[in-house]
Amino acid sequence: MKLLDRYIARNVVQAAAVVALAVAALSIVVAFIGEADNLGEGDYGIWQLVQYLLLRLPEDMHLVLPVIALLGALIALGGLAAGGELVVMRAAGVSIARLAGSVLRAGLVLAAVSLLLGEFLGPRGVEVADGLRDIARHGHQKYRVDEGLWLRDGRDYVRIGGALATDRLIDITVYRRDEAGRLTSILGAERAERIAGGWRLFGTQITRFGDAAVAVERVERHDVDLGLRPEMLQFSVTKPDELATLGLYRYVRYLERNGVAAGEYRLAMWRNIVSPLTVIVLTLFALPFAFGSLRGAGAGQRLFLGGLVGLVFFMINEIGVAGGQVAGLPPWLTAALPTALLLAGTLYWLRRLN
Repeated sequence: MKLLDRYIARNVVQAAAVVALAVAALSIVVAFIGEADNLGEGDYGIWQLVQYLLLRLPEDMHLVLPVIALLGALIALGGLAAGGELVVMRAAGVSIARLAGSVLRAGLVLAAVSLLLGEFLGPRGVEVADGLRDIARHGHQKYRVDEGLWLRDGRDYVRIGGALATDRLIDITVYRRDEAGRLTSILGAERAERIAGGWRLFGTQITRFGDAAVAVERVERHDVDLGLRPEMLQFSVTKPDELATLGLYRYVRYLERNGVAAGEYRLAMWRNIVSPLTVIVLTLFALPFAFGSLRGAGAGQRLFLGGLVGLVFFMINEIGVAGGQVAGLPPWLTAALPTALLLAGTLYWLRRLN
């Protein structure tokens, strides 16, 4: 029976690999078209563009890996059904539960790939790719801060207008308060650099609020003991779905320590956790089709069906996430509910087949 397990799992993984290659090629072509307008800016040439696309590819593949797993399983199991192999297995006494176990082996392999892409290759690739592109186009790494970035550090509020790197900021304003919450001073600086124990502000204007008067002082250099760490800044300017689970967890803790709502990042963290499980469930979801509509279907029909099912699940998942946030559901439940419902439906379907 171990030979049977390996045979089914190998077919599913190989089919998923073929689908992944096709999706990767399509993704690169689409991204190339979207990025081609930036060619010629600074030293940003074809070679830099190719590096950028390849470095971002793991993150792009991670986003669509659940659909890739579904398509691969549909093609592989559909092929086994069309060739009569699944019928022979069933006639030999192999139960649906046993076949499901074999398919789950492939799902576990694909889930491990999802974990590798989502936790290591994807986030690191995005970081390196964006840095490479910025250096080629502008001569330095640049973090985009739309309409200013607001952060909280204890009683202080910090507004950052831009960042050349996580340890070099421009157009920074620090609003300092006392224990009663009253504004005591405003520090506005042209730029800031990270130093041991805090930040050094350059071109600083310090406005102090006293009981009877307001004093304004201009200094060329001023050190402040802000606890804002460079990695926290990087997390804040990176899209939540491009961060690894550990980074999201650390940033959520930072936000909650400072009394800032962290719902979006907590939801992204739970979606990262659920993603490998979704890959497993979608792989298993293909098995009931092999005993139904896929038995006489061609490869094109299987691809169409798999793409349609994947699109529907993606839409339900996104609608469920938005609806869960509106309804105030816990982030873990919002992230896991679509996958849990799909698993329940799959198990019920398999039980009916058995």
